[in-house]
Amino acid sequence: MKKAITLTDLLLARRKREEKYFKNYLKYAELIKRESEKVLGKVKVFIFGSILRKNEVPQDIDILIISSELKTDKQKSEIRARLIKKLGTSAPFEIHLITPKEYREWYKNFIKEKIEI
Repeated sequence: MKKAITLTDLLLARRKREEKYFKNYLKYAELIKRESEKVLGKVKVFIFGSILRKNEVPQDIDILIISSELKTDKQKSEIRARLIKKLGTSAPFEIHLITPKEYREWYKNFIKEKIEI
């Protein structure tokens, strides 16, 4: 009789697939920046969130892409889809695409710790 697959089995398999991203998040962030620049030109890219806090086990990798070329939600969705396609669908990145104004008015107020790529 075949053993039933449990939720724990599924979560462990997912974590194993994601492990390479967590171990090499800086390398993948550089890839994200290069790919973003192909579409948007000059961008600022930051890593922030739980991946930088040593006392937490991160569930995802937050990436902030800032560009004055971002105009519509549709454009943001297309760029995000392009990046996920390049990274792989199991990539645990939470990609935030914003304008400099959105950064100044919102993100700057709550991001305490970040690394620029």
